[in-house]
Amino acid sequence: VSYAIWIRGTFMTQKFNRLVDLKKIVTEMEYDLGLNTLSTIEQNVLLAISDLQKSGGTAKTKAILCHDLTRKISRPSVFRALSKLEKHGKLKKSVLISGEYSLA
Repeated sequence: VSYAIWIRGTFMTQKFNRLVDLKKIVTEMEYDLGLNTLSTIEQNVLLAISDLQKSGGTAKTKAILCHDLTRKISRPSVFRALSKLEKHGKLKKSVLISGEYSLA
């Protein structure tokens, strides 16, 4: 029994060590991209837009609201984040099509 507990504990320690390493890498990347100054909601909205741009070039509001990174965020919070991100020059709103955004 104690050997099984030791193996499980070692396995969990390895998983936590990998998670810590990944978190360090992500934190460094966020810093390099200037995301460390944004709130978690703003980060998720910006990342959702970046992801959506891969397939269509721009991100429409409806797609942003439905994205995996933002669908649990309230609609008003997403719109506040869009406004702040636009104000800080992180994204730009389309002048031709309503509700369409792209990274700046």
